[in-house]
Amino acid sequence: MDDLFQPNHTAKRRRGSTIFMTVLIVLVVLFAVLAVVAELVARNYAEGRAEKEIDSSLPSGTTGGVDVSIHGFSVILQALNGSLDDMTLTSKNLVVGKVPLRFTAELTDVPLKSGGTTGPVDATVKVDQAGVNASPLLRDASGKVALGRGTFSYDSSIDILGLALKYKLTAKPAIDSSGTRLDLTPTDAAITSSNSSVDVSSLLSYLKTNPVSVCVAKSLPKGVTVTGVDVAPDLLTLDLHSKGLPLSESGLTTTGSC
Repeated sequence: MDDLFQPNHTAKRRRGSTIFMTVLIVLVVLFAVLAVVAELVARNYAEGRAEKEIDSSLPSGTTGGVDVSIHGFSVILQALNGSLDDMTLTSKNLVVGKVPLRFTAELTDVPLKSGGTTGPVDATVKVDQAGVNASPLLRDASGKVALGRGTFSYDSSIDILGLALKYKLTAKPAIDSSGTRLDLTPTDAAITSSNSSVDVSSLLSYLKTNPVSVCVAKSLPKGVTVTGVDVAPDLLTLDLHSKGLPLSESGLTTTGSC
């Protein structure tokens, strides 16, 4: 009978353990929620700040902007390490130098300190036919450029024995070994001047041995090379690569050469 009136220490210990575990779980969940909220706030702030920095560094007269998406597990931990592992830039109604263009770029190892240099960068730029004609890309074309299936067509002229001969040239682009130029190898030519005594086949043969070379590097930040080109009706697509971009105004505005 005496045992019935003894305190149940085992039951008390169980209740105490249950309360402790409940409090611990609540605290863990609370800290997890706070960590998620802090991460979302930090990520949104970092992306917004990056967008403002990029938009402010675009050339004068540029309209539209750039969206920034930061990838990776934790922006906070990345920031503590001094750089962002991976981010994507996407154009947003962007018009640069009166040329509408669309682009996406993948940047790696982006330093948070001004003046640093990123890791490798890969980008894709798309320009429609109107944009190609508004850009200085094909300076040697004397007339409007037409984009076809894998080819450019444009007007030009040549002097043969003192005779200025106008013609429309269709050419297929290829990237040169340095990645800084597009070589336009003619595939067809049509005489557009009134003189019809010139042998078109001979002209085409001559043009094929003297392809037009376009220096794309002059329109790109220094060190950026062309890795791919695709021509479709009304759309030119260029794939670009850089071993690393300097994050400074002079570094981004200094163009390359051929």
